[in-house]
Amino acid sequence: MNFYIAFGTIDFLEKLHEKYKKENMTAFYNNETAILLHETTKKSVFAAPRKYEVITGEGNLNDAAFAAFTYVPVTDEGKPLFEYNITQRNSLFQNTSGFIAFRALRPIKSDTFVIASFWLKESYYLDWTRSQAFEQLEQVIEKTKAGLSQTVFTGPVYTKTFHSSKTN
Repeated sequence: MNFYIAFGTIDFLEKLHEKYKKENMTAFYNNETAILLHETTKKSVFAAPRKYEVITGEGNLNDAAFAAFTYVPVTDEGKPLFEYNITQRNSLFQNTSGFIAFRALRPIKSDTFVIASFWLKESYYLDWTRSQAFEQLEQVIEKTKAGLSQTVFTGPVYTKTFHSSKTN
């Protein structure tokens, strides 16, 4: 499965979303930017998206009101170990209140993996960040660091959050 992310203004992305309403797309925004997500087995309709392949995931992101994207820049040497570690963590979101969906995304033309989680609302995500399951995600990152003798990450791990553009 392919996963594409386009950036722009919310107005522009909403028009694009409307133009391709038969495609599996969802729009989100924060105080810096807006994003339109396109999940498909085909090529994206976006002109210049960030391109990813879904490594693992579950759930339907279209029902989400809140999303968190954790960016993990990994060296070429560290990629297989990181992918293995993330696919072994099926319980990261299991039985978590307000959880809708997640995707572990392999970059096509960069070194930065994305762990995307989708929620009913922001408070559920914040509760999860204080849970043992969240600590498991941090352990995946630490386990990848410990698995190789050289530096595994090419930059800092960081998270960006977004709200759905849908009005409820």
